[in-house]
Amino acid sequence: MTTRSPGVRAGPIGARARLGALAALAASAMWSAPSRADSCTVSATTHAFGAYDTVTAAAATSTITVTCTHTASAAVRFNYSVALSSGPGSYAARSLTGTGDTLTYNLYTSLARSTVWGDGSSGTSMVSGALNVGGGPGGTRSDVLDVYGLIPAPQNVLPGSYATATPITVTITY
Repeated sequence: MTTRSPGVRAGPIGARARLGALAALAASAMWSAPSRADSCTVSATTHAFGAYDTVTAAAATSTITVTCTHTASAAVRFNYSVALSSGPGSYAARSLTGTGDTLTYNLYTSLARSTVWGDGSSGTSMVSGALNVGGGPGGTRSDVLDVYGLIPAPQNVLPGSYATATPITVTITY
């Protein structure tokens, strides 16, 4: 199991009615089993909410990519689970802090934004999958997982920069 703590940040704000929230969700993990010539990597794109006007919700999407390589002769199935931490907030309301205020947001497993992406506790869900990787040269497969974020409205917060961290935990078994 490998855990990395990426940052979630909000950009500078020009006026009270216009809030820019930039959430960076990035993870990089690598683990390998040299005797089986196996390795997996995990990466994430920036989660940018863009402008938030304190009256209208701001939605954004980012991705987490799980890539596994197997170069021995027989094919291998890599099972994985991806959990997101609540960061300094809770799963009910993750938080971005800055400028003396707190801006709440959350991360979800689907576009419907009905299931909070967490660690399986407090009503949250992890995202799991499997990669079947053939052996030999070029034995690499990837899954791209979408992360759906939402800053709900209305939140009467001061203009400024907001930031937090949302650690990602990835568990691989084969």
